[in-house]
Amino acid sequence: MTASAAASPFADIRRLAADLPAPGVFVPPADGGRLAEISAWLTAWTGRTPPSVNRPVVALYAGARQGIGPRGYARDRLETIAAGGASISRMAGSQGAGLEAFDLAIDRPTPDARQKASMSEKECAATMAFGMEALAKQPDLLIPGVIAAEAHRDAAAIALALFGGEAADWAVGEVAADVAAAVERARGEGDLSDPLEALRQLGGRETAAVAGAILAARVQKIPVLLDGYAASAAAAVLHAIDPDLIAHAVAAHVGGPGHARLLAALGKAPLVSLEIEDEEGVGGVSALALVRLACEVR
Repeated sequence: MTASAAASPFADIRRLAADLPAPGVFVPPADGGRLAEISAWLTAWTGRTPPSVNRPVVALYAGARQGIGPRGYARDRLETIAAGGASISRMAGSQGAGLEAFDLAIDRPTPDARQKASMSEKECAATMAFGMEALAKQPDLLIPGVIAAEAHRDAAAIALALFGGEAADWAVGEVAADVAAAVERARGEGDLSDPLEALRQLGGRETAAVAGAILAARVQKIPVLLDGYAASAAAAVLHAIDPDLIAHAVAAHVGGPGHARLLAALGKAPLVSLEIEDEEGVGGVSALALVRLACEVR
């Protein structure tokens, strides 16, 4: 490692990613199908036989971006969730899942990614570290998601930067043009072959926090259900560093075409297809019910 790399704000993140525990090994019955695969996945990461999920936590990270979505959107959603008025509030309760919502400086939106990098290296690394706080509750399964207006924009931009193709492969309509403009600007300013540079250029704080949470869960061998397009984009950043960084993660569900394409690129088959583009944990908690049923497969 060069002196400049060691001094980078991302140095601690890279060190963490380079020192990973191995999962246990458990081979599912050949005739058990997807339910047996889920059961084996839980056993491999938790070490429990038979597997169980006792302390699931939904961790939602709220962020805002200049010029995107209704003014105050993230604040309104945070308040609704806290008051128990959101679908995820009720669904998490029905599944016995903890629900944590984190305010990532939503009153100080990140810049328009078409014009300027979302974060400095220091802010991005600090936000990833903050995202790791979701593990303080010691969950035995983590469902990370985001609270952000039009979160698919950032997800599509990260996917385009990491996997290439055309913007229309990852987003539709006018959003695709905005995604292309953001990635073109970022390529002119940074080395997008570095996944963490792509994250800090194109991702919002919420995406960086989810990436941090997924990484911390990998270090602690806690299984993860990837909720939506944004969470999958955060996982894609880690995958681009080392595919083993998301070996503990399973795709909960699939939303739109861009999300489906990204999951295919990651080699993650979704547990359910709900045909919704919710990013606030609804898909993850829906899949949690299936995961719990899979715990009964022997």
